[in-house]
Amino acid sequence: MLTRDLISTVVPVLHPKDTGARAMRLMNEFHLTQLPLVVDNKYQQLIEEEDVMDWEDPDLLLETIEDNNFKPAVSETAHIFEALKLFADFKLTSLPVLSKEGDYMGVITRDSLLMPLAAYNAVKEHGGIIGLEVDPRDYSLTEIARIAESNDVTILSVNTLTIPSNGRMEVMLKTNRQELSALVATFERFNYTIRYIFTEEQEEDLLKKNYDLLMNYMSM
Repeated sequence: MLTRDLISTVVPVLHPKDTGARAMRLMNEFHLTQLPLVVDNKYQQLIEEEDVMDWEDPDLLLETIEDNNFKPAVSETAHIFEALKLFADFKLTSLPVLSKEGDYMGVITRDSLLMPLAAYNAVKEHGGIIGLEVDPRDYSLTEIARIAESNDVTILSVNTLTIPSNGRMEVMLKTNRQELSALVATFERFNYTIRYIFTEEQEEDLLKKNYDLLMNYMSM
């Protein structure tokens, strides 16, 4: 998916004649902490809530403030993972999208970015999750997939990260099955370390347990 597929044209832009107070009102209305300043359809900079809050006079015009040179942006043809990196690097709630010609097209909001990321990770699909721990040199997605297939389990999504404490790799597998004991046993037979297992039934049991505890507490 490309960034242009996530553009929101509903989020307003700021103009040089807008005041700091107006910028704050718009940020509050759209639940954002940044809004783009745009002049003649050209993106100038990203105005941040915390900067405006430091102004002594909120009625100052944006054109009177010094350019903060903070203008993160992404091309309309970039992959959404590039947008995700910028969101993480700069702690953004909105990210301007520019056309190939450099014109302002709209913004991607943090909320709109979450939806396709959830879809990519099969969050809404039924199935259990297994977390493996492997040495990076031993990581083989081909072998992991083969082991899953041998247990008639389909891997819906795979995510990896480095474990800071030991430098090993965590491999998270979202599967299409709830019953994972046979698959877990096979992974252990191939010397994989199992970090965790989650199933929807476990989550439902936990919710029920917490609900029962709350009801017991309220009846005391």
